[in-house]
Amino acid sequence: MESRLEEQYLREYDPSQFDRPSVTVDILVFTICQKKLCALLIKRDMPPFIGKWAIPGGFIKMNESADQAAARKLKEETGIEGVRLEQLYTFSAIDRDPRTRVISIVYFAAVPYDKLKFGAGSGVKSAELFTVGQIQGDSVSGPPEETDDNDASDILLTGRNGEEIAITDIAFDHATIIRYAVRRMRGKLDYTELGFDFLKDSSAFTLPELREVYEAVLDRPLDAGNFRRTILMKYVSGGRVRQVGIQKESVGRPAAVYSRTT
Repeated sequence: MESRLEEQYLREYDPSQFDRPSVTVDILVFTICQKKLCALLIKRDMPPFIGKWAIPGGFIKMNESADQAAARKLKEETGIEGVRLEQLYTFSAIDRDPRTRVISIVYFAAVPYDKLKFGAGSGVKSAELFTVGQIQGDSVSGPPEETDDNDASDILLTGRNGEEIAITDIAFDHATIIRYAVRRMRGKLDYTELGFDFLKDSSAFTLPELREVYEAVLDRPLDAGNFRRTILMKYVSGGRVRQVGIQKESVGRPAAVYSRTT
């Protein structure tokens, strides 16, 4: 009886009785370049916001998952593939897109600079790395729509030529998304192994190299001694990182070389 009722309900179901917002994916790719945190942005080649800088992304097709759409759009617009994408947050402000009601599932990836190969793809004028700075705070206090995380006035994006991008030159709510992502990453440094994803080789690195990653993401210097004690206690003593040798070519006291075990 219940089975027949279910079948009848699905046959007669009218999806038009509810509004159907569009759903997109946006993908933030972060890297460390010249000891600075950088984000990959694309310049839009079509309206809305034609000529403005944006996060790579696009609409989800009916026959694919959000994860599949994120991988597809990242490859189509920047040529990047094979990177580990992690969901960041779902942005759903009512007026975030001038076209229609659009909800965006945002992803981010931490990629070593030497492994980041990218270029402008479909619907894109150019793709460039921008230094991300001036963002205040080391964590997020709640959903961006309900807190001051929705305020992106303190973000500073600087191109490779030293030119700063005005907030008005960033499409949609992408400045807010970048700010939220940076603050979220800063918080994740304390309880995840996110920092290791930026390393050139997580199977052979020194603590000074790892500290440079943390300093880039946090956008502030760290005390070398305190950082070393924290990493040894949190990762080495717990077996998540182990010493594998000594950096022979180092100047002065040889630096220990470590490897990620997870």
